[in-house]
Amino acid sequence: MKQLEQSKLFQTITKTDLERILKCSKAATKKYVAGTYIFEQEEVPSKLFLLLEGQIQICKDFTSGKRDVLYLVEAGNVFGEIFLFGDRKKYWYDAVAVTDVTVLEMPWDFFYHFCSNACDHHKQLTQNMLEILSEDNFKITRKLHIISTSSLRERIAIWLIDSMDEKGNVILKMNREQLADFLGVARPSLSRELMRMQKDGLIRVERKTIEVCDREALEFLLI
Repeated sequence: MKQLEQSKLFQTITKTDLERILKCSKAATKKYVAGTYIFEQEEVPSKLFLLLEGQIQICKDFTSGKRDVLYLVEAGNVFGEIFLFGDRKKYWYDAVAVTDVTVLEMPWDFFYHFCSNACDHHKQLTQNMLEILSEDNFKITRKLHIISTSSLRERIAIWLIDSMDEKGNVILKMNREQLADFLGVARPSLSRELMRMQKDGLIRVERKTIEVCDREALEFLLI
């Protein structure tokens, strides 16, 4: 229950109201092993998913074997939600478990058929969902910004500037293969370019972090 209360979907909703929502919506918890598809392209959407444990990759697999990673989902976040209020009848991307995961699945009907009393927790749930959809729009816009650049170094520069903290450090939540898929390049190409950027004094690459050593130079790449 604590995992649910801390999620963005149920923020500011009391424990009592949360229990009512779960019962009324007929939500169910499921477990998936790493590598499993929670849903795939061309399937018909029918549920909203909330990740309780583990990590999920939102991506698009191609018949060539190439995988384009849109973003990663961490525990406490929802996925599959952009289809909730749209007119698309089928998924156009995949959701794949990176690790073993636990997922809360809520039928969509619950979001369309609120009770006649218009309960406050229903209103709050809708507001929370709109905020989540706004964040999703930012993620997709950010990805488009990154892949629209002409060179790999520029893509890396944008990603670093957007991801770094106040001290100039980027905590790596993706492994090298996932990051390469996210940037739309082969892993060897990414590794070579990171080493070149480190040699040029732009960054310092460590196992789980990348330190931005010269932000001004990175920003100059994007002019």
